[in-house]
Amino acid sequence: MNRRQILLSLPAALILPAPLLAEGDALQSAFERLSPAARRAAQEQLAMAGFYSGGIDGAYGPGTRRGLVQAAAFIEQNSYGRTRFDLGSAKGAATYVQALASGDLGKYLWGEGDESDGG
Repeated sequence: MNRRQILLSLPAALILPAPLLAEGDALQSAFERLSPAARRAAQEQLAMAGFYSGGIDGAYGPGTRRGLVQAAAFIEQNSYGRTRFDLGSAKGAATYVQALASGDLGKYLWGEGDESDGG
């Protein structure tokens, strides 16, 4: 890594604490391991729940990342802490994006009536 690359990377390292940098890496890796159709499905789920307003293109960018993080926090809150994902680990991030893409988290994102009933 040359001096220019180090200097250009400093602002991001100074702005984002280490856990968020690690979280972004795990999330991005997990998201990009999904099939193209599953990536678009995850973005559609985020968009329907109001956490994503970008194009449904299956690409991982700042909007997708922000939507994933915000939706995970909302799901944890809406499930009264019963549904949590370790977004900093490869396994936790993969479990989360797969469940999101398959629609399994819809009851927490927009409510299907049983999220507070232990279902």
